[in-house]
Amino acid sequence: MIKVDPVIVERYARALFAVSKRQGITNDLLPDVDALTTMVGVGARLQVFFEAPQITTEAKLDLIAKAVKGRVHEIIHNLLVLLLKKGRIENAGAILRRFRVLVEEDQGIFEAGVATPKALGESDKLTLQKALEAFTKARLKINYSVDPALIGGVRFSYGDVLIDDTVRGKLGKLRGRLESVMHQ
Repeated sequence: MIKVDPVIVERYARALFAVSKRQGITNDLLPDVDALTTMVGVGARLQVFFEAPQITTEAKLDLIAKAVKGRVHEIIHNLLVLLLKKGRIENAGAILRRFRVLVEEDQGIFEAGVATPKALGESDKLTLQKALEAFTKARLKINYSVDPALIGGVRFSYGDVLIDDTVRGKLGKLRGRLESVMHQ
């Protein structure tokens, strides 16, 4: 069972970010981070291997050395070794994902979400992205999703902001107003 600790994830991701920023290699680490995040994300057997108490730490370290040493930046290799030795290897994927978010935020790129009742075409996505970036005054990395229950319109989330300009949202607000009038 994978138990990811958000405090550990944040602490290690911020430490990795600080070290990479200080050394001026933040962007150099991103390809390695992306490759390892994918590998960790799909590697259920790999996770079982690292969690198995009957496998020695030395055997696990040997696997890390064979799999990534010389293929990824030394800092990433050292992070994996440190996580393994500290018994925190199950946090590796989350740490690497959080590191990527920290890098993007440092570059002024922020994650946002857009939900629509139907899939948007590329030109619609581009138009919407430009409008949302003008509204937020930030560069956005938008994750698009389809939710047919929205009926029509767009739901936009960015940090702590949620803008619900959907038919379903408007109907919900109207219902709330009608109920408050009826109960007066």
